Amino acid sequence: MKGFYFFFVHFDRYGGRNVWTSHFLSSIIRCMNKEVAIDNMNIHNMISRLNTRTISFRLTVLCLTAAATISICISGVLIGHISGLVREENETYLDNLLDNLTSGIDTTLYNASQVDRMLLNHVDIQDILLRSQSPDYTAQDYLHDSEKIAIIMNSLSVTEGIFYTSFYSGSGRFLFDGSSSSHPVTRDLFAEPWIQEHREAIDSRSMFLISPIHAPKGFYGNFKPFMVMRPLKDIITKEVTAYVVVYADSSEFQSLLLKNLQGISRDIQTGPVLSIRLADTDGIIIASTNKDEYGRAIGDFAQPEHLLSRQSQYSGFTVYMEPSPTYLSHALRTTLVPILGILAGILLVFGLLIITLLRWMLLPLKNLTANMRLVGRGNFKLRLDESLCRDDDIREVYHGFNHMTGKIDNLITNVYEQQLLLKSAQLQSLTYQINPHFLYNTLQTIEAIAEVRDTPEVQTIATSLAQMFRYNLKPENFVPLSDELAHLEAYFSIERIRFRNQITFATDLAPELFSLPVPKFVLQPIVENAVIHAFHRISGDGSQVTITGEIVSETNLVLHVSDNGVGMEPEQVEALNRKLKDAGAAPAIQAKESIGLINVHQRLVNCCGPDYGLTIVSQAGVGTRVDIRLPYSPHDTH
Repeated sequence: MKGFYFFFVHFDRYGGRNVWTSHFLSSIIRCMNKEVAIDNMNIHNMISRLNTRTISFRLTVLCLTAAATISICISGVLIGHISGLVREENETYLDNLLDNLTSGIDTTLYNASQVDRMLLNHVDIQDILLRSQSPDYTAQDYLHDSEKIAIIMNSLSVTEGIFYTSFYSGSGRFLFDGSSSSHPVTRDLFAEPWIQEHREAIDSRSMFLISPIHAPKGFYGNFKPFMVMRPLKDIITKEVTAYVVVYADSSEFQSLLLKNLQGISRDIQTGPVLSIRLADTDGIIIASTNKDEYGRAIGDFAQPEHLLSRQSQYSGFTVYMEPSPTYLSHALRTTLVPILGILAGILLVFGLLIITLLRWMLLPLKNLTANMRLVGRGNFKLRLDESLCRDDDIREVYHGFNHMTGKIDNLITNVYEQQLLLKSAQLQSLTYQINPHFLYNTLQTIEAIAEVRDTPEVQTIATSLAQMFRYNLKPENFVPLSDELAHLEAYFSIERIRFRNQITFATDLAPELFSLPVPKFVLQPIVENAVIHAFHRISGDGSQVTITGEIVSETNLVLHVSDNGVGMEPEQVEALNRKLKDAGAAPAIQAKESIGLINVHQRLVNCCGPDYGLTIVSQAGVGTRVDIRLPYSPHDTH
């Protein structure tokens, strides 16, 4: 039963083909000698180990460990994923808010720049600006043109959100006030240092924005307008001949930031972001949710790269947003509390599922254990229904169990058959040994009569038969090759007389091969087969059977029995080799009437192993060669 257990444990590992044979054979023979008395104690010990250690205990520990590991991993992954989703959702929200803020600021700036564009593109205004710089331009002309400009601006409806509109010459000298006021913001446009510093940039662009920080200080009091400047250039010389300047209300920026801040508090419900700021191209704050920050650099509060920001492609102004420290944590708590409750429920269901699955998986193993007990009592005809297995691994175990019990059952049957055949052979051998002296005396009498009457053929036949009879009664299974050749020579002495010397026999063997042990009666049946089948349609001299041999490796000796008879077709050779292979793999000894090549091949496989036996090589009209592969050891030649 140790062989039994070894097969069960290692069947899948080694493929379940040949591993079990050597481990079971001695156990099976022992079972037969003891009338299949299986050791129940070993079976029960194996079952106990199978249930408590190998299956139940390890599977339970594995499942619980896997459940705990999976639970921890799922929790960590889920929390991390949800945190990422919350963070991503809020970042998306804030990004959209930044886009909306930037779009609103760009709209305000665009509306102001459109006023500039419409005024500058108006033909009458262009004519007034050019004419006003003529030396012949009078005060009466100035009054007339001022009224005309006011009429044009009223007709264009450009007063909403616009504080002031001024027109300047190419040198920056004040020309007209679009609001008919006698108090311009500044008489000299470039008297402001910042505007003078950026004059080249102003002249090179079609439109230039100036933030409230750098706008000239005028009569508009606490209001902080931003400026939109457009240069009017001569078509030919490309020199700036005049400027149109619009002073627009920048408080719209502040209102836009505060409005969106209230929207954040209402939508997110986590407390407002810390601040929202609008900075000009120099990084100076021109609008903020905290009014005290106006005019300060954005770097005074945080590094710009650490803030959420969006830059206007239209104006170059940048919106900065700084979330509060509690913004994301509060959002995560609000989202994760219900999720963790759901996760706890899922883990509880998962644990119950593991317990149910464990019991479900052990059901076929319990069935296997019960059937193993029956096998332990000697019922080797038992088979398990593999279709009931829902798992491939368990089905493989069931298949291995069925294969094992089937093989054991077949081995028991084969051992019985082998014992019966052995007893039959022994009985037949004893029968042949009855009164051998009488048989010897009879052959000697025939030989003496043949000698007296001068019949040498009969004398030769009687002598050869006596030699073959004595060789046949030798008890050894292996004999030296020289003895097998002597027996073959005695056989051929009779065949020469029978065929009137038309068939010759020759050997070509190295002397050191004569002492090698070979199975008894391995050559004579093959030579006899050649005599019967190879030359039955050939008449005349020239028929020959030759025996040669060679050592092909350290473990193999090959003897060749060749004839120059009729040969065989390839289909016949293939069929005969297939029969030899099938006979070598047969589980039981062939019946007593089976002789010839198959008999020799099966005896070689049984006594030497599956790597040894006969192979047929033949060609029609040329002849046939039978290769006999035998075991060889170098010390056998000594």
